[in-house]
Amino acid sequence: MIRPERTALGGPSPERRTLIPLPLKLAVIIPCYNHARYIGAAIESCLAQTRRPDRIIVIDDGSRDDSPAIIRSYAERGVEGSARENRGAHSTINELLAMAAQDCEFVSILNSDDHYAPDRFEKCLPLLEADPAKQVAVSAIRVIDENDADLAASEPRAKWFRAMWSLHTPERDLCEWLGVGNFPATTSNVLARTAWLQRFPFRPYHFNHDYYFLAQTVLREAMVVHPDKLVNYRVHGTNTMNSEPAPLLREMLRMTFDLARDLAPELAADPALRARWARYSRAQWDSISSFHGGLYQTLLAGAAAKLTEEEILHAVTALGTTQYPELLTYPNKSLVNLWDESGPVTGAVGLTDKYEALRLAEKEAKSRARGFKDLATLRGSLTQSRWLALGRTIGIWKPPALSSGSPEAQAAALADALPRQFWFCLGKRLGFLPKDKR
Repeated sequence: MIRPERTALGGPSPERRTLIPLPLKLAVIIPCYNHARYIGAAIESCLAQTRRPDRIIVIDDGSRDDSPAIIRSYAERGVEGSARENRGAHSTINELLAMAAQDCEFVSILNSDDHYAPDRFEKCLPLLEADPAKQVAVSAIRVIDENDADLAASEPRAKWFRAMWSLHTPERDLCEWLGVGNFPATTSNVLARTAWLQRFPFRPYHFNHDYYFLAQTVLREAMVVHPDKLVNYRVHGTNTMNSEPAPLLREMLRMTFDLARDLAPELAADPALRARWARYSRAQWDSISSFHGGLYQTLLAGAAAKLTEEEILHAVTALGTTQYPELLTYPNKSLVNLWDESGPVTGAVGLTDKYEALRLAEKEAKSRARGFKDLATLRGSLTQSRWLALGRTIGIWKPPALSSGSPEAQAAALADALPRQFWFCLGKRLGFLPKDKR
């Protein structure tokens, strides 16, 4: 934004009329609920930013622990804090947004149990400042446990994040990616223009109040993604996602219906938006999260059952080719035209298939690495054994020949061959080879 240069007293300088860029103001808004253990770290991560926010606003949403007292302790450092009765996360965020919108062009949301990397704003804000069409910036995420350590790789949530972000490339279609799953994952990953958040305020959902907002954003090509891990997302026992599947699946179905209803007038008028909606919807069938395509179609069938045959016929025949040019071309016609007849014709590979290919490649790479390690360890033990060296010197023993194939196959073949050798077995019986050696 370009603004007139101002004097030290704040008024316009009459003798100098050059226009200079001033930083756009940024507010961090933090809804807090029963996070006395973590709220301090959340606030400190805002105060420690290399690009400091202009405002830090916290509302305690009816906590029953010491959260309000901890928030008040930051008042002398400029943190604006208040407390009231519990109203829920989405209501608190929208209330905080209204406060920030008074004078800040950008808003960053931070859940009270998460915290930022110190350079988050320094890296993400320029992405929005450089492109007025982009309304929301998100980043990759570091998943941490209750003690700020990286969440164990074997934990389901950690595996889910790796699965989602294995799909990331600079060219990734964000509509497809978000259809597969909520890759921004948390409201703490939302840095947005204030006006955009006001246009699409958070909805009264319990689990995924951010998903509706994110879907509206990617469908309008208004999101930008930074590849660095700039949010520390905490997984602990009281996360809202620690729930049985049914409530989350129901809410996701509700959100998808809400989104479809709200988009309907624009979808009717905008072929480009329809194309993005189609990619998003198709990718939802490959969801690795909480969308159940079969149940969604069942609900659509229930909604269709309330229409008469005449109403259905009217809706279909009302689709004109001028407004809906998609009617002029058979869908997926190119798939047949490009078919080389070497196998069955297939559609475009879905994102889940791409992830599965990446997962198998990663598994194969890990297996190969283990094979190299096992082979090196086994061969090293053979080389270092004085007993086997003696047998080799007097011509009684020689190491088995390595077979062709992968390192893991060679290690397995070598381990199987050794127990069939007389000198090797004699050394084990006499105690000249360690018991854990084969």
